[in-house]
Amino acid sequence: MPSISIVLWGDEDPFTPLDGPVGKYFSSLPSKLSNVKLIVLDGVGHCPHDDSPELVHEKLLPWLAETFNF
Repeated sequence: MPSISIVLWGDEDPFTPLDGPVGKYFSSLPSKLSNVKLIVLDGVGHCPHDDSPELVHEKLLPWLAETFNF
């Protein structure tokens, strides 16, 4: 069974910034794996679901509906 992933990443993450080694790795995944989608959230830190739950829902819910057809 194929695995599908979405990565929500805060552009103001002080612990794992996008330009650090972990951020660069995750940023490269969508170009290597068609089943991975990366969404960078502006003005959000390390815990997007805590920092901006409304923005997370705005990005996550349409992806869920499109991906799983509901």
